[in-house]
Amino acid sequence: MIKNKEYYKITGEVNADYGVTVTDPIIKVFVTAQGVEDTGLLQAEYNIYYSEDNYLNGDYFFKASKDGERMINFTYPIADVPNWGYQTYKDDQKKIIADTFGLDVANVELVNED
Repeated sequence: MIKNKEYYKITGEVNADYGVTVTDPIIKVFVTAQGVEDTGLLQAEYNIYYSEDNYLNGDYFFKASKDGERMINFTYPIADVPNWGYQTYKDDQKKIIADTFGLDVANVELVNED
């Protein structure tokens, strides 16, 4: 389970791993730089929820489908977020989500949980 204190509201569509397109989902993501020195890749774990209400109520999440395959987790080149760090990771995760799921970064809104 991803336990960080932020999530991202999406304006747009994401293809679910079971063949359904979900409009305006919530994406919760945890990105780590573990091993980035060797691979040049950030490691990302993510969950997608149908809606903000579903997320806040603790309902089930699902994974996305990309290029016809279920995307369990994913990697992202650190070179594409050169300022990656503690102060910038929340905004950088917006870019990572947008790039990974084929969205415009303007359609990815950060929400900080209380």
